[in-house]
Amino acid sequence: MASVSRRLVLASALAASLSLAFAAADPYPPTANAASDLQKARDRARHSGKLLMVVFGGNWCPDCRALDARIHESPVREYVEKRFEVVNINIGERDANLDIAKELGVTLAKGVPAAAFFAPNGKPVGMTNQGELEPARQYDAAQVLTFFRQVAEQHVIQKPR
Repeated sequence: MASVSRRLVLASALAASLSLAFAAADPYPPTANAASDLQKARDRARHSGKLLMVVFGGNWCPDCRALDARIHESPVREYVEKRFEVVNINIGERDANLDIAKELGVTLAKGVPAAAFFAPNGKPVGMTNQGELEPARQYDAAQVLTFFRQVAEQHVIQKPR
């Protein structure tokens, strides 16, 4: 019985540690850094020849966190690393960096996460203004990978299926 109790305590401690580790890793940086972060990402895209992916969201948003997790999951991670320069823009509580979204042609009316994609020369490729990424918690890695492939290879923005 003591062995079972010890295992339960260890399992609980491990689960708590993992949830704290994931909670501490906020995918969206402080709102004040957005303009600088965006410019650095534009520069990286121009120099690397990759597409620029600008993702708008907030650390409070479960779908935003889900999309970020999928982007860092294999095989999505490897594809994104080869094809995109990514920058996350924090919208705070829907009260920050809205000017940047507007400047880039992104509307947040259909929810977040929302993304804008640009060629290395800065020419727009497309935006997810119809809420294509908003239900990100519903998408598995294969769906997200297909979405990014369509953007990178065909310049098509279409809700993952």
